[in-house]
Amino acid sequence: MRQSIIHRITLLLVLLTVLWSCNKDPELLGLDLVPDSDLLNHAIIDTSTIFAYTLTEEKLNTTALSTSLLGSMADPAFGTTTASIYTQFLLTNRPEIGTNTIVDSMVLTIPFKGLYGDEGATQQIEVYQLSDTISKSKTYYQNSSIPIAPELIGQATFIPNLTHFDSIDGVKIVAHMRIVLSADFANKFITAPDTTYSSNKAFTDYFKGIYLTAAKATTPGSGAIMYMDLTHPQSRISLYYRTNTDSITPDTLTHYFPVNSFAGRFNTYNHYDYDGADPVLLDQINGDSTAGGDRLFVQAMAGTKVLLRFPYLDSLAKLNIAVHEAALIFENAIPDEDYPIPALMGIGEGFKGIDSLTGQVKYDLKYIPDENDRPGHIDGIAKDNKQYRIRITRYVQQRLLNPEKVDNPLVLFAAGGSLSSNRVILNGPKAEVGRMRLVIYYTPLR
Repeated sequence: MRQSIIHRITLLLVLLTVLWSCNKDPELLGLDLVPDSDLLNHAIIDTSTIFAYTLTEEKLNTTALSTSLLGSMADPAFGTTTASIYTQFLLTNRPEIGTNTIVDSMVLTIPFKGLYGDEGATQQIEVYQLSDTISKSKTYYQNSSIPIAPELIGQATFIPNLTHFDSIDGVKIVAHMRIVLSADFANKFITAPDTTYSSNKAFTDYFKGIYLTAAKATTPGSGAIMYMDLTHPQSRISLYYRTNTDSITPDTLTHYFPVNSFAGRFNTYNHYDYDGADPVLLDQINGDSTAGGDRLFVQAMAGTKVLLRFPYLDSLAKLNIAVHEAALIFENAIPDEDYPIPALMGIGEGFKGIDSLTGQVKYDLKYIPDENDRPGHIDGIAKDNKQYRIRITRYVQQRLLNPEKVDNPLVLFAAGGSLSSNRVILNGPKAEVGRMRLVIYYTPLR
């Protein structure tokens, strides 16, 4: 009789605990939930099998980014990546151009927002004129392109100085890139039909935009990616010219053509098929899905991501347990001060498909149910440049409640990967130290 009462009390406590845990702040869930000696027999699983490997990013939207990337970097693990920019420039008002106007110079300026890689690396930037228009109604991706005219209209070699304030036309501005454009290109602004300046549409139909790219970095560990602010008021092309040249004192004028938030623009990233990258990374992206046991590779700039499967997770459904929390924990395998890791990692459920244009396999992502919890609950924030932790509790619960459903993989990626350059090498699920693991805190219901 006594045993029956204790059994009933225990079941009641289990039921109350499960209900209570649904409303408890997720920060309080975990190892401190219930002592090991408690009658509820709280338990932990951290030996779930994880199948993981690296694959390349198929398609990433780079249209009208708040930060535009420019430069080339030869990463010793990921190989060389070059970031380039396509952008329009616009009208503010009609320039005062007379019949005897002479161009003095034309200068492109774009302020810096930051840099990733070797701060002392020399950048070699080239500028070309677009031969086709950037569409404001079109979505552009990391591998999109627009035809460019073959003639170089500007180039500069420099070491970026992100702290130096300079003066343009007597006004101090933040540190910036400055490239003098060719006289031939500048003269086109003087000789353009008058209707060119009637509207922004007429202007961008005539002057379609510019393409900025960098000379490819080749020496491992060299180069850097610059973060550029195309929405800054000082992002513009400045035309310096003179009118009334037949007079003793000709007028000297300046006219600005801004590159701002209203201009069509996008970024492209060239990874050169990861030539020269770590052989383990190459094995994985070339199709060896068994090569991700020890090391996995995540790179922003539409680089690489990690596909994850938990092949035996459904077997836990037979155990009749209440999951309090499930967390995916993974660590930085090779800390490197020269290459800071992504500040935030994202995760999504991958749905396999075929790209209609390339015929390649792709994974369309959708949020996992844990994303619907309060902001920040899922975590994914880098801890001490070493470890990440992502909560996937609801995802695991749904897998256990619906073991018959299709087992789509999870995809791990660098959050904000279209406008940052960070990368990380992770310990895989078979690493000898600091292995990737899924930790599940649960209570048996019987």
